[in-house]
Amino acid sequence: MGQSFKAIGQLHNDAAPAKVTPGLQRRFTLPRLLLALAVLLYAGYFSYLTLVRYAAFEARAFDMGNLDQAIWNTAHGQWFHLTNEPGTVNRLSLHVEPILIPISWLYWIYSGPPILLILQACVVALGAWPLFALARFKLKSEWLALLFSFVFLLNPSIQAANWLEFHPLTLAPTLLMAAFFFLVTDRPGWFAFFALLAASCKEEMALLVFMMGLYAFFVLRRRKLGLLTMVLSLSWALLAVLVIQNTFADGNIHWGRYSYLGATPLQKVITLVSRPAIVLAQLRAANALQYLGWLLLPIGFVALCAPEILLLALPSLAINLLADFSPMHQVNELIYAAPIVPFVLIGGIYGVAHIASYGLHHWDIRHTRTVYPLLGTVIISGALFAQHQFGYLPDSGNARPFTVTEHHRRAAAIIAQIPPDAKVSAQDRLNPHVSGRQTLYIFPRLDDADTVFLDVTNSAWPQHPNDLRKTVDDLLATGWGVAAADDGYLLLRKGDFPKAWPPTFDTAWRKAKPALVNSHQIDFADTLRLLDYQVETDSHGELVTQLYWTALKPLDHDLRFYIAYLDPEGKNLQDSQFYPPVASLWYPTSKWPLGATVLVQTLPWTLTTDRFTLAVGLYEGENGWQNGQRLPVTKVEPALPLLENRTIARLGGYVQTTQKQWQALPPVSAPPAQALDAKFGEQLVLQGVTVPELKVKAGNKVVFNLYWQALQPPDFDYAIFAHLLDASGNKVAQLDGQPHDGSGLLPFTAWTPGQSVVESEQLSLPKTVVAGEYQLIVGLYNWQDGKRLPVTGANAQAGDVVTVAQIQVK
Repeated sequence: MGQSFKAIGQLHNDAAPAKVTPGLQRRFTLPRLLLALAVLLYAGYFSYLTLVRYAAFEARAFDMGNLDQAIWNTAHGQWFHLTNEPGTVNRLSLHVEPILIPISWLYWIYSGPPILLILQACVVALGAWPLFALARFKLKSEWLALLFSFVFLLNPSIQAANWLEFHPLTLAPTLLMAAFFFLVTDRPGWFAFFALLAASCKEEMALLVFMMGLYAFFVLRRRKLGLLTMVLSLSWALLAVLVIQNTFADGNIHWGRYSYLGATPLQKVITLVSRPAIVLAQLRAANALQYLGWLLLPIGFVALCAPEILLLALPSLAINLLADFSPMHQVNELIYAAPIVPFVLIGGIYGVAHIASYGLHHWDIRHTRTVYPLLGTVIISGALFAQHQFGYLPDSGNARPFTVTEHHRRAAAIIAQIPPDAKVSAQDRLNPHVSGRQTLYIFPRLDDADTVFLDVTNSAWPQHPNDLRKTVDDLLATGWGVAAADDGYLLLRKGDFPKAWPPTFDTAWRKAKPALVNSHQIDFADTLRLLDYQVETDSHGELVTQLYWTALKPLDHDLRFYIAYLDPEGKNLQDSQFYPPVASLWYPTSKWPLGATVLVQTLPWTLTTDRFTLAVGLYEGENGWQNGQRLPVTKVEPALPLLENRTIARLGGYVQTTQKQWQALPPVSAPPAQALDAKFGEQLVLQGVTVPELKVKAGNKVVFNLYWQALQPPDFDYAIFAHLLDASGNKVAQLDGQPHDGSGLLPFTAWTPGQSVVESEQLSLPKTVVAGEYQLIVGLYNWQDGKRLPVTGANAQAGDVVTVAQIQVK
C-alpha cells in the first residue's frame, strides 16, 4: 500500500516528473480510437458548418474580408497589406499575428476563405489530443482523458470562436494546450515550438506564454527555462503592442477600450494599482462573476480546485473584463474567451488530480475508487448542460442552421466577371467573397475603386436602403455603368457600360405563385391583391415577413407598402415607413407585369416583445400614409378585421416560441360553454360565453371569452365594460375599454357582418375582495357620452347589461 501512495504522489508532482514516456505502451486502444473519431467528426462538422455559413453570405468584411485580403497579399509578397479597414494599410496596425505568414503558404495551393475555415476546424479539433495526453499523464486513465477531450470539443466558447468565421486567435487554444503538455512533461524543444506558434496568433497570447514561464519557474522549479520563457515572451508582447502596432497605426487602436483608466499605458497601470474602486466598478459592469461562471460550467466547476492553473489565464481575463467594450464580456458568442478555455480545462484535470490525491491521504482506499467516476459524472454533466444551453451543435442553444439558396449560388457568375486586378468596393457580406485582391473597400467607401459589387435584396448596411438606391443612381450618372446584373446583384464598373440593368435583375422579386400558407386574398382598391404571406425568423433570430402580391391591372405609378407590427393594444411597435421593403425601391409596382407574383419582404427587425399583430396597407406618395393617400380594402376572402376606415388589413397575431420562432396565434375554435341571446341595439349580438374558472382567489384574474357576431356594420367603436357585483349589487371590480380577440385590439368598426368574433378579456380582482358569490355582467357604451346600448333578449338585465357568469371568490 505504501508503494501505491508513493507512486500516486509522484504522479501528481509536476515539479519532479517521472522520466517515462507520457504515452501508454499500447498504441491502439479503444479510447484513442474514439478520440480519433471525435476529432474527425468535429473537424468535418465544423468545416461543413462554417463553409455553409460562408456560402450563405453570412461571413462579414470584419473580420473574414480583412483577414483574407491580408493573407492573400502576404502570399503575393505584400506582407499583411490591408485596405479594407478605413485608415489602415497593414494588418499589423490592428493585430500582430505572424502566424499568418505560414498560413499564407496554403494560398499557393488554394486561395480563399474556404481553406482558412477548414484549417481552423482541423486545428481546433486537434486540440483534443494534447488535452488527452495531459489528462492521461496526470490521471493515468485513458477513459478520463477521453472525457476531457470530449469536454473540450463540446465547449461552447471554443465552438463559438470556431463558428465565427476565421481568426488566428481561434488556433491559440490548441497550441497553448500543446505547449503546456510539453512543458510539464519536460520536453523544452517542443514546448518552445508550440509556445512560439501560440504567441504568433495574437499579440496578447505572449502574456499567456509568460504565465507558463512563471509556472515553470515557481511550480516546476525549472529556473532557466522559466526565466528564459518569461523574458522572451514579455519582450515580444511589449514589442508587438508598444512598437509594432504603434508604428503601423500611429498608436494602438485598442487602448480606447481602457481609456477610463488613463490616457497612457503608464497611467493605466497606475490606476489599476492605486484605484481599486474603479477596477471593481468595471468588473461589476462586466458582470465578472457570471463571466467566470459560464467559463467554469462546462468543466463542472472542478477547475476551482486548481487555482494555480486558473491564474495562468489572468492576462486574458484582465484584458477582457477590464475592457469598456461589452462584446469582450461575452463567453459563448464571440472569440474573446477562447484563450482562457485551455486553462479552465487544464485546471479541471489538475482539480481532479488534487481531489484524488487528497482522498488518497484522507479517505479509505475503497472510497477513493469512486472519486474518478463521481467527478467524471459532474464534469460531463456540466459539459452537456453548457452545450445544450450555449453550444453550436444541432438543437443546441446557439445552433444557427444556414441555407444556401439559388440566390446565393447565382452570385458566382457575377463574381467571375470581376477582373483579378480590379479595385473593388463591395457590401459587407459580399466583401469576403471578393477579398483576394490588392485593393478592397467596404461599400459605400469608394476611394480609387473602379468596381462596385452589390446585393440590393437585403440590408444595405451601413446605408439606409433609400441611400443605397440614391448612391447607385449617382454612380450611374457620373461615369459608371452596369457591367452585370442578376437576381438583385449589381456589378457596376467605370467605363462604357449600359446605364440600365437587364430584366434578369428583377428575378429577385418575381416569384412562382406560392403554395398557400394563409388562405386570405385581399384586394386594395382593385389594383393589387395580397395572395399570401409568411412570418419567419431568419438565421440571426430577427423577424422577417414575406408578402406575395399580384397586380390586378397595369399601374402607371408606384405604390408603397405599409407593413406594421402592433402590440396587443394596437400601438405601433415597428413599421415599414422608415425602412421600406427593398422591392419598392428596385422593383416598384409600375414595373410589375399583369398577373405576375411579386415577393415583397420586410428588412429584418428585432422586436422587444414576444407578441405582435401583423397589419398591412397600401398608400401613394412618400408621406401618403399620414396624409390620407391610403388605398381602401375592397375585397377580403375569407373575412378579416379591417382597421382605420378599411385601409388596414389585420392579418393575425403571432407569439414567439421558446425556440425563438414566430408562431401564429390560433383562433378560438371551441364553442361557448354557455349559449346566450343578447342583442345590443340593432348591430351586435352576444351569442355565448366561456369562463374557464368559476372559482377564483382574491387578487387573481377572472378570464372569460365572449362570443359575438355583427348583424350589420357597427357605426361606432363602442367600449365594453365588465363588472363584478356582490349580492347587494355593489361593484367590487371592473374593466373598461375596446374589445380584444386572441390577436389583439379589435374595435367594433373593424368587424364584418356575419363574422364571428371571440373577445378575450381578463378582469383583475382586488386582494381585498371578500369570499363569496358574485355576479359577472357585461355591457357596451358610447365612450363619448357615456350612454349604454340597450340590450334585448333572454339574458338581458335592467335593459343595458347581460349577466354572463356567477363567480365564487375564495
